[in-house]
Amino acid sequence: MSSNWLRHCFLGLALSGGVYVAALIALTIPIVQKNATYAHNVNPALWQNVSNVEQFGFIHHQVQPFTIKSTDNVTLYAWHILPTHLYREHKDALTQQSDFGVKPFEKAADTVGFRLLLENPNSKAIVSFHGNAAHLGSSYRPATYQQLLSTSTPEHPVHVVAFDYRGFGTSTGTPSERGVIDDGIAVVSALCGKPPTFAQLNRHSEGSPSAPALDPSQIILVGQSLGTFVSTATLYRWTIELQQASLRALILLASFSSLPKLLDSYSIKGFTPPILSPLTPYPFMQTWFRKRIVDKWDLASRLQEMIMLKDLKLDVTMMHAKDDWEIPYREGYTNWLAVEEAVNSTGTFTKTHDDLAHPEFSRTWTSDDGAKRVRWDKVRHGGHNRIPTSEHLKVVLYDILERAQ
Repeated sequence: MSSNWLRHCFLGLALSGGVYVAALIALTIPIVQKNATYAHNVNPALWQNVSNVEQFGFIHHQVQPFTIKSTDNVTLYAWHILPTHLYREHKDALTQQSDFGVKPFEKAADTVGFRLLLENPNSKAIVSFHGNAAHLGSSYRPATYQQLLSTSTPEHPVHVVAFDYRGFGTSTGTPSERGVIDDGIAVVSALCGKPPTFAQLNRHSEGSPSAPALDPSQIILVGQSLGTFVSTATLYRWTIELQQASLRALILLASFSSLPKLLDSYSIKGFTPPILSPLTPYPFMQTWFRKRIVDKWDLASRLQEMIMLKDLKLDVTMMHAKDDWEIPYREGYTNWLAVEEAVNSTGTFTKTHDDLAHPEFSRTWTSDDGAKRVRWDKVRHGGHNRIPTSEHLKVVLYDILERAQ
């Protein structure tokens, strides 16, 4: 009996190993790799009406669904969400609109809700960049938007713009590293009244837009998980490649340094060992696999370059939960160490806050001219998906909004 038991154990281990090797080999096929990393085909929009916003916890006229054309004619689906106090104040005007369906941005910008955002110089727009899989209304995402909106006041209203990258939800196209960055640029450029095609943006595209639009300093980017890369890369392209005025702030929740490095520690929903951990005794095999990763998602080097660029205004906050089993805390902290390396190399930053002893460790560096500020926050709880709904995020956002006044 014991020999049969051992034989079954051996066969089970051999089968598991075979499945693992087969899965790794399959992941070197670009189309399989894309579906695994973006998981965009895990799509509840196939049976959910994403424009029926009441099912996601919002009031019907609180959310204006709209679409934006990205750089290569991809159509992105998005929401503009009003803070509740503005909805209450303007309820009659909002509900009297004859057509409250999905509109192209050019028409949506003329709706009551959008005018409350675009025509108020004291307003702020938080653009939310979600993680992989599903759509903008899935899981904790609506609760995240509600948490962000809770920082709004009548004097300084806070609006949320959430969107689906190409291939997610009802957005058309297929995701790629270049493509999702284009999507981020399309959203930011639309809010700022810039041309929809990023190639039209350059240092000479200054001047007032013909229609009401936001100043870049009114826009805050918030990214979670995959969204930390897309939001960082969007800010990088906007400021460095397209040489546009800097945005107000960037908040990164559960970030990582790059996809090849992330795979050393990434666990699928916290239930599996890190993907490349079984290959630890065979570093040459890990190297072979990393070289076949198509989309690198290199976040750390972009942050470093923005920090070291002398004339760029920058306000970055990074937050990671200690109990995040999907993207482990140490991966986010490695990303922060890359930021500190850039900070120290400039010789122009001062440590303005350092709380090593506290279990919820926080550190802030500020440049001597006050133009740059980078902050790290470790929180004990929040996992991978609850950290965007935490009070910790609200405190960070209050700090950013206070400095913007």
